[in-house]
Amino acid sequence: NKVDRDIANLPDTTVSVKEKFGFESKMVVPAYSVTSEHVPDIDPDYLFDKATTLAILAGFAYNRRVMVSGYHGTGKSTHIEQVAARLNWPCVRVNLDSHVSRIDLVGKDAIVVKDGL
Repeated sequence: NKVDRDIANLPDTTVSVKEKFGFESKMVVPAYSVTSEHVPDIDPDYLFDKATTLAILAGFAYNRRVMVSGYHGTGKSTHIEQVAARLNWPCVRVNLDSHVSRIDLVGKDAIVVKDGL
């Protein structure tokens, strides 16, 4: 139902991996039809690594986690941002290190619901 999708802010369309990324694939992935303030800018010169991109896209398509690993400065975050940019997926970058705690990230150690609030 469109109203439910709007409230949940779920993707409202799908795109062909072959058409959007140029890789020989029959996969389609969820996307948003319009951009928002948190969608990264597209870098038209960005070159996608096929294996990494297909893994990321499979995560989007099947709602699964994907771990992208590598040394600092090798483009892991940029790769995610450029995939998100082409799918109009909002993306917020959070740099994690040994000093970041759950409280820093979420803002509370636990969320307690009382009386429906």
